[in-house]
Amino acid sequence: MFSVKKAAMVAVASISILGLGACSAHPGTAVSVNGVNYSEADVSDALSQYAELTGQPMDRATLVAMLPDALKFTQLANENQISATDEQVNEFVASLVDQGRIHAPSGDLSPVLTEILRYSVIKAQLDQMGQDALATLAEDYQEIAATQQVDINPRYGTITEDGSLKAPIFGDVVDASVFTADQTSGGAESGE
Repeated sequence: MFSVKKAAMVAVASISILGLGACSAHPGTAVSVNGVNYSEADVSDALSQYAELTGQPMDRATLVAMLPDALKFTQLANENQISATDEQVNEFVASLVDQGRIHAPSGDLSPVLTEILRYSVIKAQLDQMGQDALATLAEDYQEIAATQQVDINPRYGTITEDGSLKAPIFGDVVDASVFTADQTSGGAESGE
C-alpha cells in the first residue's frame, strides 16, 4: 500500500539527489555572476577578512547574496564613468581605520570583499549627484539587473524572476515535515 509517509521519503531522497546534482555543475563554486565564478574559498577569504576588519562574523549566505548586488553597482559605475578603483576602495578602508570604525587589514583585501566594499565607494558618489542624473542611472541599473546572469549554489538559495535571492527551502538538511500531507485535505495520513 502506498502512503503519504512513503511518498514523502521518496520525495526527500529525490530532492537530495537533485540538490547534489545542481552543485556538481561547478564544484566548489558559491556563485557565478555573468560567467565569472566565485569559489567557496573566495567566499571564505572574504568572510575571514570581514571578521578581521569588523570583529563581527557575517553569515555566508548573506555575503553570497551581497556579491551579485555589489557587482551590479560596479557595472553601473563602469558604464557611466563613475570612478571606483581598487585604490579608492583601499583609501575608503584606510579612512574607516583612521576613524576607528574598523581594524586595519593584515594584507590585501580579497577580490570578493573588494567588490562588496566598492559598492560603498560608488554609493558615496551617487549620493552627491542630482535627481536628474540619479533618474538616468536608475534606468541603467534596472537594465543591468534585468540582464545580469547569476547562478547561486543551491545551499545559499535561488534567484527569483525579479532577481532577488530566495532563501533555500533546504540547505544540506531537508526537514521531512514539509512533505507531510495537510491534515485538512481530507483523509491523508499525517507525518506523525
